[in-house]
Amino acid sequence: MNRKKLSGILALTLSAVVLAGCSVDGGNGRGASEEFDASTPIEGADQGTFDASPDEIREGLKADPWWAPSLFVDCDATDDAACEGEATEGVYNAIPSDLATEDWRICAVVPHLSDAYWVAVNYGMVEEARRLGVNLDFYEAGGYTELSTQVSQIDDCVAGGADAVIIGAISADGLKAKVDQLVAQGTVVIDALNGIVNPDVDARSVLSWRRIGTTVGDYLANQGGSANVAWFPGPPGAGWAEDANDGFAEAVQGSGVDVVETKYGDTDKDTQLRLIEDTLQANDGVTVIAGNAVGADAAAAAGFADKATIIGSYMTPETLANIERGKVACAATDQPAVQARVAVDMTVRLLQGIPLDEGMRRAYPAPYLVCGEATENAQPVSQFVAETTFAPEGWKPVFTVKAD
Repeated sequence: MNRKKLSGILALTLSAVVLAGCSVDGGNGRGASEEFDASTPIEGADQGTFDASPDEIREGLKADPWWAPSLFVDCDATDDAACEGEATEGVYNAIPSDLATEDWRICAVVPHLSDAYWVAVNYGMVEEARRLGVNLDFYEAGGYTELSTQVSQIDDCVAGGADAVIIGAISADGLKAKVDQLVAQGTVVIDALNGIVNPDVDARSVLSWRRIGTTVGDYLANQGGSANVAWFPGPPGAGWAEDANDGFAEAVQGSGVDVVETKYGDTDKDTQLRLIEDTLQANDGVTVIAGNAVGADAAAAAGFADKATIIGSYMTPETLANIERGKVACAATDQPAVQARVAVDMTVRLLQGIPLDEGMRRAYPAPYLVCGEATENAQPVSQFVAETTFAPEGWKPVFTVKAD
């Protein structure tokens, strides 16, 4: 078993793990299928490698069952309420579609659908629900200020008979009591993409946003020399934005990177552009504009690439186009389309009583930085696997999937 250290905020102990049926029960047994034998590996669910090539990943995502390189966290081995802890390198293997034997009713709630990131999440969840032949109702709250709307949507889901709720949380802390209530009444709860500070969620498809922040911060710190950075993490109170900020701040500490301003704001272009303009007016000599993808895209559209290097902490199709045009230097990807597929697959596993491998209740694709072709120490844009991050061109959000 080969072991090594990954750079960044987490010390990651690496070993080969495949998320497939095994004798360790990581599920709660709700709705368990009598036909499933947990002692027998799931046929076909042992494919792929963590170091797969872009072409291999593309083919792996097309298969049934599909697979994707991922990181895993044993939530039962950490006392962190958000399941931040050591991660293990491996491959997420989805279950074959024929193991979904019931017309499960699943609800998914997300902050909004106003940018390509959450549209990709909608795509991933809808396609996975279709693959597995389950019912899916998809709700968007209208923005990161609409916590009460998201709570009401969760209540409506459960009142309508949902067996499980997938939550892309508006607030990491604001949904703790609601999760407690859902778990107490026997509803499966999946934490998806943003993070919830509650140890009782059943499973998590949530990337470490601290690692996202670290990925960006490490890149800047390793450039050498000095940089004056204006940093825009995202909405205040959103767990992913706060975690990204923590990772970024720690990564640049002690380097030549000076964070001259950190400003939070909702991820719409008008808000982000206003924050960027105000920051540049108040601070002379900003050399780097870094932060959420919407802000990076707004900065590029406003022509600020002539004044500063622009880096995104995640990606939209517009960000990718800006990298290709040289207007954005780099952007990290957390592969939201894959995270969305994992969330639905985890949900059906738990409803069917199919165990999560080794009790690993958190799984997510490893983030990486995508940069222009001439940039060193980053994955060039030509190697980027768009299928992990974006919905197909022309995709329109789907709000209801009916079981076959």
